[in-house]
Amino acid sequence: MLTEKTPCASRTQMPSDPRENEPKSPDRAIVKAALQEKLKGLTTARGELTFPCIPALLEDYIQKIQDLLSSLGQTLTFQEIETLREAIASQLAQGFHASPNAHLIVSYQPPHPTVGLSQGVKLDVKVKVESLENHYHGWIQTREGPLFGSHADAKAIAIASELGDPADVSILDVGAGVGRNTLALARLGYPVDAIELTPGFARKLTIAAEAEEIPVRVIQGNVLDPMLRMETAHYQFAVVAEVVSHFRDMSQVRLLLAKIGDALQSGGLLLFSTFLAKDGYEPDDAARELSQTAWSYIITRSELRSAMKGLPLEILSDESVFEYEQQHLPNEAWPPTPWFPNWTRGRDVFPTEASPMELRWILCKRR
Repeated sequence: MLTEKTPCASRTQMPSDPRENEPKSPDRAIVKAALQEKLKGLTTARGELTFPCIPALLEDYIQKIQDLLSSLGQTLTFQEIETLREAIASQLAQGFHASPNAHLIVSYQPPHPTVGLSQGVKLDVKVKVESLENHYHGWIQTREGPLFGSHADAKAIAIASELGDPADVSILDVGAGVGRNTLALARLGYPVDAIELTPGFARKLTIAAEAEEIPVRVIQGNVLDPMLRMETAHYQFAVVAEVVSHFRDMSQVRLLLAKIGDALQSGGLLLFSTFLAKDGYEPDDAARELSQTAWSYIITRSELRSAMKGLPLEILSDESVFEYEQQHLPNEAWPPTPWFPNWTRGRDVFPTEASPMELRWILCKRR
């Protein structure tokens, strides 16, 4: 007899959950990431970073560039960083060798005008070089009033006053600028030969001297140029103010001192200013290179002694320019310029009260 088969429990049909057929809710994190990626594609960034050409700061510059790119959502691969480092190192070396006024310019922009940051950022590296003459020419065009102060250096006037009858004392002013020391000394009756590198300054000095009919002869040129020759054993006094601060190495310092030594009479005096490291401080490469870009070339006293070795010059005194000029300039002439107090105390290189360098007056006698 056939009987009806009872269905197994496993085959029993259960009612379906209507929610199973509903679409799943999108993952919020995925949606947000997609939105951010779209926004990145619609966002562009372009600009440039400008650094002084200081080879010793290469790694600092690389880090700053990486920090900027990171803020824009960009990450460089190891190989991209190495390629960038090589390019910047080469440009820094070229720029620094060409001029202390050279700048490294790193520009960034989208790889194509129609795409945003999602396609990365294109970097371009180049160097802009400006000579000291051109830089000073810009001062003439854009700055008003006395460029280096309206009053002569108090130290220069004090030394000259001890040398006797002005008419009998020939003076050499190297790096005369527009005549701050030259004109003041000539007005006192001293015959002055002024050497000035910048043509625009030399012209202004010549015009001023001719207008006053005072005993000044202007020589436009670079005192370090072998072709620029001065009369041998002719001068009783030479002033070289704010010139060594523009130098690049100790060979230039020695060449200057040697040429001035030849131009001075026996017993003649040389007064020059130079930035010296304070005792106990040895500048590293970064400080030395940065000092050149800030027109504050730093040397040590031992380096100065080495530069003078074998030359017919002996140091008579070593004084702070800031302290001497502050004490001896008329109240109305202090400070000579707004930048003078900080610059002379080395704060253009080390912006701190405890700067390890300062501008010094070095007085020498020709043996």
